Formats: sequence, C-alpha cells, structure tokens
Amino acid sequence: MKTILMLSLVAFALCADAGRVYFGTGNGNGIYFADFDEETGELTQPQLAIELGRPGFLAIHPNKQYLYSTAFGGTLGRQGGVAAMKIAPEGRLDLLNMQATEGKGNCHVSLDQTGQLLTTAYYGSGSVASFGILADGSVSEAKSYFAHSGSGTHPKRQNKAYAHSVVMNPANTHAYAADLGIDKIMIYRIEPKAGTLTPAGEAIVPGGGMGPRHMKWSREGSILYVLNELDLSVSVFKAVAQGKLEFVKTVPTLPEGADKTQMTCAEIRIHPNGKFIYASNRDLSQQGRDSITLFSRFEDGFKRIESTPAQVWVPRNFNLAPSGKWMLVAGQRSNDIAIFQVNPETGKLTFSGTTVPLAGAPICIEFL
Repeated sequence: MKTILMLSLVAFALCADAGRVYFGTGNGNGIYFADFDEETGELTQPQLAIELGRPGFLAIHPNKQYLYSTAFGGTLGRQGGVAAMKIAPEGRLDLLNMQATEGKGNCHVSLDQTGQLLTTAYYGSGSVASFGILADGSVSEAKSYFAHSGSGTHPKRQNKAYAHSVVMNPANTHAYAADLGIDKIMIYRIEPKAGTLTPAGEAIVPGGGMGPRHMKWSREGSILYVLNELDLSVSVFKAVAQGKLEFVKTVPTLPEGADKTQMTCAEIRIHPNGKFIYASNRDLSQQGRDSITLFSRFEDGFKRIESTPAQVWVPRNFNLAPSGKWMLVAGQRSNDIAIFQVNPETGKLTFSGTTVPLAGAPICIEFL
C-alpha cells in the first residue's frame, strides 16, 4: 500500500507542472491539443481534439470548461461563423453548437471578462457580431451585427473595411474592434447579460496605411497596445473617460533601416508579469526574416528592445505559458511549433532548440 502511495505521489509530481494547450489551424482538419511541461519546456505531440472546418482562432471561457472558435463549413456554409465546444478532462472537445450571421470570413473570437458575451470579427465583410453564452456553454443566435465602412491609403489592402479582431477592456464596459482596412479602432459599449454591442465612437490610428490588426490591454486597463500589420509597428493608446481612446505614440517593431518588403505583423502578447510586450513579424517571401520583437513597458514609456529569429516560417501566432517562463511560436507555413525559454527579468527569448511538427497550418495557440 505504501509503495502504491509513493508511486502515485511521484506520478503527481511529474505531471504537476504540465498544462494543456490548444492549437487552431487554418488548413487542418480541426483543433489540436497537447500537454506542455512548465518545468522542462517539453511539448507532447499534438493530437486532434475535434474535427472542425478551419477553426483558425480560439478563445477559452473564464471557467475553463468551454472553448470557442471561428469555423467554416457544415451548417455554417462557406461564409463561416462561430463554434462552441465543451472541454473534456482528457483534452478532447465536444461540439455544443455553431452559429452564423450575414458576415463573411470571420477571423477572430473573444469573450468578455464574465464569459457571458462572445464577439467575432469578420475580415471579409468588414463587420463584427456578438452572441450570448447560454447556461450550457453553447452560443445563442447573434445579438448584434455591425458593418464598418470606409477605406485607407494602402493601394492593395485598404480598399474597404476589414475588421480583424475585437477585445474587451479589463473593466468590461467596452469592446474595441481593430479594422485593418480603415485604420480605425471602432468602439462599442457592451451589455454582457444581453450579449449585445452598441456603437460608442471610434479612434483613428494615425499615420496612413497602418493596418491595425490585433490588440492587447494592459492588466490595469489604462493602456491599449495596437499592432499594425501593414506598418510593422505598435500604436499606444491611453484609456480616457467613457471608453474613449487617446493616441500616445507609435513604435516600430523592426530597427531603423530594416527591409520591410513582403513583411507584415501578426500577433501581440503581454508577458504575465506585465513588464514586457511581444509582437511577431512575418516574412512572406521565406527569406528567414521571421522574428519576435520584444518591447519593455515602464511607468511612463514603451520602447523596442530587440528582435529574435522566430525559428518558424510565418509566425502568425504565439503565446506565453502561464508561468511566463516559456513561449510557443506557431509556424503557419512551416507547420510546426517552436519552443523558447523566456527570462522573466529581462523578457529576452532563448530558442530551446526544439520544434514540434503540427500539420494543417497552426495559427492560434491558447493555454487552458
């Protein structure tokens, strides 16, 4: 009996630092999951969690029981929509339901802080929609739908609105939609219990041809960092009264004089300790210029520190482990995941020497 108890304790100790991680794919046959060991930095070979058409972007419910994604095909048809899934203890996902709107080509999903409201951004139609989350974790029919209008100065990428992401502020009062096509952040008041959005203004990303893509709020909710896909930069905004935004400055992701030909930005993340920000730079021409840029945050400033080779081709997404000691970087075109060690004191990255294959174009990483 004592031997069995000892073996159980050893087994528990071995897996105590392991966490679950999910991967959305662009060309694969579904969502994948794996276990990541925070002590050793080891990632198990990803397994299929559920078959689903192009579940590119993921969001996990605050209670860790449900996962939501963009999806295409099936009852959603070609225009796509959102899917709700229940997370099984062993990592598999069980489909609850799917919902669509008149929007086309959605590319992003997010939840409010309470897990009562789900939003999605439709790149193809330049629009956003909201849904309620029901008691069983499934998604209601769309409660709100708004189409953006306008254009930007980029000759090829800004001929019309292209909504790319929606995020809620930490105070859970407003939602912010980055629209790549019109160089604006569209602002909406949210009613979590009703699952609705109400237009509440906009903020221009100055400069022309910026292409705002993804955004992250500082933990305290005072600063919004906007990643500009086309300009390869981060624009900093300060939160002011009634959900409005005040522009502060824009900082490039690459050093002065760097060749930006066929380069774009993709994802932005904040370190769990709140001191560092990271952004990914994609080399669409496969010249090996893919990188992750490190920025430092301090009381009254924000500056670029360095860029580290991403070790994958087209790092469309990456994420930091909950401990802040590791980073996983997804190679959309190289079909693999690169593992980096993170120094929590300096924010700097060191490649572990390991990449894990994942076919199907991994384009989103979320830790459970």
